[in-house]
Amino acid sequence: MYTLSVDIGGTFTDCVAINEADGSVITRKTLTSPHDLLVGVFEGLDQIADALNITTSDFLGSVGRFVHATTQSSNAIFSRTGAKTAVITTRGFADTLMIMRATGRVAGLSVFERHHYRNTDKPVPIVDERDIFELSERIDYKGLALVSPKESEVKEIAKMIKAAGYQAVAVCLLFSHKNHDHEDFVKKILRKELPDCFISLSYEVAPVMGEYERSTTTLFNAYVGELIKSYLFRLDKKLRKSGFNERLLVVQSNGGVATAAQTIPVLTIESGPAAGIVGAARVANQLGLTNVIATDVGGTTFKVGVISNGDWSYTKETVIDQYQLRLPMIDVASIGAGGGSIAWIDSGRLRIGPRSAAADPGPACYANGGIEPTVTDADVVLGYISPDRFLYGNMNLDYELAYNAINKNIAEPIFNGDVMAAAAGIRRVVDSQMADLIRKTTLERGYDTRDFVMMAYGGAGPTHVCSYGPEAGCKEIIIPTEATVHSAFGAAITDIRFSLSYSDPVVLPKPVETFENIYKDLEHQGRELLREAKVEIHDSAFHRWVEARYRRQVHTIRVSVMDKLEQSSIEAIAENFHKEYERLYGIGTGLKDAGIELINYGVEVIGHTKKTSPKEIVALEERPVPRLERPAYCNVQKKLVNTPVFEGAKLGEGSIIKGPAIIEQPGTTVVILTGDLGRVDKFGNLHLTKIKS
Repeated sequence: MYTLSVDIGGTFTDCVAINEADGSVITRKTLTSPHDLLVGVFEGLDQIADALNITTSDFLGSVGRFVHATTQSSNAIFSRTGAKTAVITTRGFADTLMIMRATGRVAGLSVFERHHYRNTDKPVPIVDERDIFELSERIDYKGLALVSPKESEVKEIAKMIKAAGYQAVAVCLLFSHKNHDHEDFVKKILRKELPDCFISLSYEVAPVMGEYERSTTTLFNAYVGELIKSYLFRLDKKLRKSGFNERLLVVQSNGGVATAAQTIPVLTIESGPAAGIVGAARVANQLGLTNVIATDVGGTTFKVGVISNGDWSYTKETVIDQYQLRLPMIDVASIGAGGGSIAWIDSGRLRIGPRSAAADPGPACYANGGIEPTVTDADVVLGYISPDRFLYGNMNLDYELAYNAINKNIAEPIFNGDVMAAAAGIRRVVDSQMADLIRKTTLERGYDTRDFVMMAYGGAGPTHVCSYGPEAGCKEIIIPTEATVHSAFGAAITDIRFSLSYSDPVVLPKPVETFENIYKDLEHQGRELLREAKVEIHDSAFHRWVEARYRRQVHTIRVSVMDKLEQSSIEAIAENFHKEYERLYGIGTGLKDAGIELINYGVEVIGHTKKTSPKEIVALEERPVPRLERPAYCNVQKKLVNTPVFEGAKLGEGSIIKGPAIIEQPGTTVVILTGDLGRVDKFGNLHLTKIKS
């Protein structure tokens, strides 16, 4: 039997098949097909079947677990191609989405963009004022119903929604996280009056405090809901028609999977990067590492996540297209810097991204109509990427088109026509941007990069980490054996996971029963969800947490909560909060005398699935021999020099390679600079360190 996973990115679609019997892995990478994502998916599945010398139908018939991560929800939001959505909210609060938070103009923007504040603006609205309908109802902050909604008014709103041709409805009533009777009442009527509409309720999507974030999250869920559900339905239907007989699982932003039926559409946002962090944690555990900075360089973006003490961290809020959402999401920072990022000139200065050539038309070297120079074009010109071995050898790149694009747009305007210097400049700028994000991400979370090992994956990660890793301060770099499809690999080993939460502000101290009852109720909900999933698990776990703050502060931080609470546990929670606060903001910043307020309570519900042990590789007794030598840019001599090129598949445990060198692996290229040393471990991971003088 096989475990199969597919991760759809903005540029490439990654496919991984793991043989559950021996741990062997087959990977393939295809171009993402924006017009129909299923095209890229099934091209990858066909290629895996060909590698096994069986039909696609026979291959899918031997798949016991199919896990899927997709960027479709993110793409729909950025391109504004989601459903025509109506919003129903409490009368008097129709402008919540329009007003936004005070940071609405700059939320999610880069430092460069923030510096030009007068050029910033609020994002293009997902809905206009005419799409928002007010309902006469009111629940107070304690959850008491003050004004009940009238059936006639709800029906009248439904009539207007139907007449206007809306495809989805977001229902977000004030304080529904404390009492959801009114939202349930509205949903019951809408189900009858609008049977074809996708309906999203705020208490089901984000049952926590924060009216604006709850509203945006509910709106986004409605906006992409029908799109995601219909896509998953089409995928499931085609898979079954092609021989697949098991349940389709979908990766969520919290680092877990759920069945397609249980998936909350908005939770598929950033599901691919979340899977990458899960995979990084698995590799780190195999190698006995507890502190890892995970970096993912794809075709469109560069992403950074931190694993500390063996576990990843969560962010309670995320920003999508300047909208702040309340989602249980693995904490991943990103910028628009990847292989497809476009190089351009701004007032005589070289800049990279955030615009990307994506898969269509792609970099100039793709010979698909792209004329602007990208990071991939620079890597081709510098000799790091072989034009005839790109994408598993399934795609030929055009060196001349890459050279001409850089020459015309970058070299002639600001490098006096020196194309090599221009290409090296493109690489240097993008690598510096990546290193800056790593430093920013770790420092903001109270970490020192010198205490961490860096992991690099994604199609372009192994090509660039030799530069951005040391610049960020890391002394050791690990490139996983399946680096080019690492996020898909992470998806394949992801557990069933549900993130449940509840809001009830309480100032300590309080009787322990107040909190124990909340957690027991959340854990009961979690057990029901695991039962409904009907997916084979070998055990389950429940991890409690609380979001707390000093009194009269606005922002909260999350701390873990013990499995069984006693009165002494409350003091321990308070002490853990003080320690975490000072770790984040510095010794002496905490103010115990202010008192502590607990805001949100949550439980991570995990159903552990069967994992296949990784296959160890054979030790290589002889010194590795390069496949050939080719001119590649030398970081020391600042020119092209003959550089040995090794075949990654022919390296074994203990293989040692000194830079300058290039290792070509299926789907990616590893660059080892002068002064660096590469060593292969028993799992096939490559470790890069500086040569000791």
